[in-house]
Amino acid sequence: MSINPEQILQGVNEKDVKAWKSVYVSYYAALCAYANRLIKDVVVSEDLVQEVLCNVWRSDRKFEQVGDFTFYLYRAVYNQAMMHIRSLKCKEQHLRQMLRECQEEFSEEVFADTVREELLRQLYRYINELPEDRRKIMLLSIKGFSGQEIADQLGITIHTVKTQKNRSFKFLREKLKDSVFFILLTYYV
Repeated sequence: MSINPEQILQGVNEKDVKAWKSVYVSYYAALCAYANRLIKDVVVSEDLVQEVLCNVWRSDRKFEQVGDFTFYLYRAVYNQAMMHIRSLKCKEQHLRQMLRECQEEFSEEVFADTVREELLRQLYRYINELPEDRRKIMLLSIKGFSGQEIADQLGITIHTVKTQKNRSFKFLREKLKDSVFFILLTYYV
């Protein structure tokens, strides 16, 4: 025994389960095909149609004519599909932005700069471990003073400056030899 469209509509308005089964049989496949044309994803289309039908069931809306009900279902599916597409575009834009930021943040140049900065931080930490006279010589050397200028400024011979620098370099090489940052710096520079 089949139910005519007017009886289905009356059942929809009264939340009759039997009428809703008929709605499901009559509309579900066509609404899914319509949604799939809009979003090109069968599984998501089925989910959207299911959501629309559930929303209509939960709503207090009453329909006067079968045409109004049909139009409402198709319009609701269209709206859900458009919301889904907007959501995807939003997510896609967000992911692209995050990817751009990650690429900028972790570019090789930035990475190499970070490694250099960390190596310099370690270098200065080890320079601070040097005896005071060697530390002064190394810091003046890093500032760009020549060996003779350092000797004149500290009141020592150029030979003492060279000897102290060599001892300092030996100490620093020993401290930095196992440094991951030193190894990375030689790889990226």
